[in-house]
Amino acid sequence: MDEDFPGKLGFELTDITASRNQDKVDIIVKRFEGTDGKISCMVRTEPLVPDKSSTLNAIEFEDYLPKHEKIEFNSGESEKIVPIYLVNENVP
Repeated sequence: MDEDFPGKLGFELTDITASRNQDKVDIIVKRFEGTDGKISCMVRTEPLVPDKSSTLNAIEFEDYLPKHEKIEFNSGESEKIVPIYLVNENVP
């Protein structure tokens, strides 16, 4: 890793699978190709366009709570965990 550049940000995984008994899923944002200085980005969830051929897509507010926040990496940091909270229908 080249520590003399601020780097680029991206997701460790692009597809996440969750089960109904989970309270949250952790999304990992990684900093690649450098860790010099402070860097930030906005992270948000976006609902997928409904696909009638698939029942595997999560639905905002029904399956998960939306997220919209700024995350910051300090110099030397290469990974952040962003929790996405799931709606648990079994909770009274």
